[in-house]
Amino acid sequence: MDSVPQAAVGSLLRPKLTAPQAASDSLCRPQVLEALAGHPNARLVLFSAPAGSGKTTALVALAQARQARGSAVAWFSLASEDDDPARFFAQLIETLSAAIPGLGQDALGYLQNTMRVPVAAVMESLLVDLAHVQQPLLLVLDDLHLLQDRELFAALNRLVQLAPAGFTLALGSRSQPPLNLATWRAKGLLLEIGPDELRMTEGETRDYLDRLGLQLNDSALSELHSHTEGWMVGVHLASLWLRNQTQIPAHLPDIGAGQAAVGDYLLRSVFEQLPVDMQEVLLALGIARQLSGELASALTGRADGQALLERLEAMQLFLLPLDRERQWYRFHHLFAEFLQGRLRERDPERFKQLHFNASLWFTNHHMQDLAIEHACLADDPEMIAALVDGCGLELINRGQLNQIYRWRRHVPDAIAERYPILVLAEVWDKASELALPEANRMIDELLARWDGGKSESQLNDSYLAALAVKAVIALQKDDLDLCVSLARKIEPQLGQHNAFLEVAILIVAALAQVVLVQPEQARRLLALAHQRNHFLKGRYLDMQLANVEIFMALEQGQVQQAQQLFLQMRAKAMPWFGEKSRALALPTIGEALVAYQQGHVQGVEEKLNWALATVDVINPIDIYAQGMLCLARTQRMQDKPKEALASLVLMQNLAARNQSWRFYALAVGDEVALILQEPATDRIKRADQRLQSVDWQKMAGQYAKNGFNPVSWVLGLARIRLQQARGNYSEALHEITQLRGQLQPNWHGLQRLRLDLLAALSYQRLGYQERAHSLLQQCLLAAEREGVRSLFVEEGEAIRQMLQQLEAAERQPALQGFIRSLLSIWPGHSVRKAAEGLEEELTEREREVVCLAAKGMSNDEIGKQLSLALGTVKWHLHNIYEKLKVRNRTQAIRRVRELSLLEP
Repeated sequence: MDSVPQAAVGSLLRPKLTAPQAASDSLCRPQVLEALAGHPNARLVLFSAPAGSGKTTALVALAQARQARGSAVAWFSLASEDDDPARFFAQLIETLSAAIPGLGQDALGYLQNTMRVPVAAVMESLLVDLAHVQQPLLLVLDDLHLLQDRELFAALNRLVQLAPAGFTLALGSRSQPPLNLATWRAKGLLLEIGPDELRMTEGETRDYLDRLGLQLNDSALSELHSHTEGWMVGVHLASLWLRNQTQIPAHLPDIGAGQAAVGDYLLRSVFEQLPVDMQEVLLALGIARQLSGELASALTGRADGQALLERLEAMQLFLLPLDRERQWYRFHHLFAEFLQGRLRERDPERFKQLHFNASLWFTNHHMQDLAIEHACLADDPEMIAALVDGCGLELINRGQLNQIYRWRRHVPDAIAERYPILVLAEVWDKASELALPEANRMIDELLARWDGGKSESQLNDSYLAALAVKAVIALQKDDLDLCVSLARKIEPQLGQHNAFLEVAILIVAALAQVVLVQPEQARRLLALAHQRNHFLKGRYLDMQLANVEIFMALEQGQVQQAQQLFLQMRAKAMPWFGEKSRALALPTIGEALVAYQQGHVQGVEEKLNWALATVDVINPIDIYAQGMLCLARTQRMQDKPKEALASLVLMQNLAARNQSWRFYALAVGDEVALILQEPATDRIKRADQRLQSVDWQKMAGQYAKNGFNPVSWVLGLARIRLQQARGNYSEALHEITQLRGQLQPNWHGLQRLRLDLLAALSYQRLGYQERAHSLLQQCLLAAEREGVRSLFVEEGEAIRQMLQQLEAAERQPALQGFIRSLLSIWPGHSVRKAAEGLEEELTEREREVVCLAAKGMSNDEIGKQLSLALGTVKWHLHNIYEKLKVRNRTQAIRRVRELSLLEP
């Protein structure tokens, strides 16, 4: 084992990330060694058998054999608290980097500054590193049965599937793990070693006892083997029992059948034959998850803790060394469970006191997780609360909120309310369930209690954490002014507190400033957030910063920039998170918003349905509502008016529940537009009635102080559409002029484009054709520059007709192509295309001529290709123009492409 580097003395990880030392009298297991030798290329080796069957001993033997052949070995003995992605991967990376220096260092960034660990992304990063490892590597995960997390097993499946040829994963488990064992078995990648292979034969039992100086006659040996059924720990327990007999009996007593009965009998027999003082020592030491000499002294009240542990190891009382220096030990699980059960039954108060002492010792030695686990067993909620509060921010930053939730259940409300982190965990839990009023009430009470007249220069990290939660809840409740004021409160102290919390508050405030149409303030806050985020290694806040920047670009009408920002985020930040991670809900909405504006609606509905169903407290209602609006508009573009209306109703309900009236107004405005585009004769009347059913003045009053009033904007836009539907185009132009005055300079790019488009329609209907043509061209040029298409479609059939007229007269190929791309995405395009088919079909020769023309051939080249005179080619082209109702070759080629006449 010399090539296995050790962690620093006192490290929390050291005992778990080191292979146990093989006992000097360990038994050679021929059938196990034979199975291992017969499958040298197995990528997954699974030792699956009940407790005490020798799984760990066999894993140690495998590790030693691989090291002797030059392999690196990484060892991880799992505990129940490792059933947490952040904790599991932190320790896995620690042991891998000890075996192969530098391995997994990139993956560490995934575990920092994130609310939830992106399990899939961490594993992908490890796989990338493993692909560059030249040395064979064995990774051992012992006690795998203690894991339950589905994501972790999915990650292990991927590790087995994609690991390089020199990698082997060896598992020890009391049960069959939920891995793709059938797949690996069928591919020949799995070696399974179970109870039959691990069971000792009668001959091995005799050899083992002989080495201990215990000779049994054939009858007694047969009885022992029958009782233990080759169970390794059972045989060892029997050897301890026999050594305490005055003489070796000819026959063994009836100790029952089955491992449970044999184990209970032998454990009691061995334990009760020990001196009373040794029994008390074992009961005291048995409560500890892991032991050092100093901790042994603290638990027993003796001064010779290290010597005591070495003595117990020599007595073979199930004490296993966990490092070469024998500074850390643990009892065999069966013996530890026996000791703990006996102590709890005999003296429950002493049981709790010893766990309290262990918790105190681990606290003083900065092993917080073990300290909290022992505090839970000590049933000391005050100590649990204090310990969790002390390390809570670090746990939150590492994405271990679920650990806090688990420990919180051990603490009564009366105690928990005095500790900031426990209260914040509960508030966050309420907020994640979207119980926002209750969460807000709790956080307000907490801030009031903690404030105590402190000045802003006295803010601590706990208070700042509460402010961060308050800011997130305020964003969900659409309280934008509060978001901004909270950022102002912490700005003077930037750099003096936890960077994760500072960046989170700045991001929330920046988004609020975007919505409030304060671009310069938003950019300033984003710059500050980037500066502080530079000190963080995680990618979660990187992605949130990018989301705000995408949203801001869309608000400015810079769709191309928004697309570029998304592509950068997809390349740099999104791979850090699993494909269905909740953290990807916001980027998915951002991607859908960009794709919709560009008219690429294929797949948008599916993506939005997933993102909108993935509710998370960190999803600001503004982007969430925009996602719902985008979903309704996408459904409208796909000729699904009923589904679009249902989405708008859901959006109105969401807005009303949260009293976010600007979103309610947006949904009603789109509902009115949807009604106006219906073919029904009473559409104008119904649209007007829907508009009049809303108290616009009351809703607009909530945004009177804003630089841009979103409710007034929606109302003005609905009025313009109604005026145009009634044929009142002059009145519509007047409304457009009034509404244009609300738009902010260098902002509202898409809104400005929409007003110009509606103005072009009014001018065209009033007979000002040249002015309408010029304004529409300007709109198209601006839209083509940003790739904006859906905005035109949203305004309905009248705009389509204008575009068709312009397309027929347009001389600029680029603009003509953009118009065609607009018309091709219009709802009902395929139906119209079929209806507008040829009155007279092209002949086969005419199809040949136009196909060659589409390839760029001249008339002369077409003639040579088809063996036709030049005049005949011109005659065919003339007939083609007549049938297609076009004037020249360019229009003919475009027309046959639209009619799919070039397809074979």
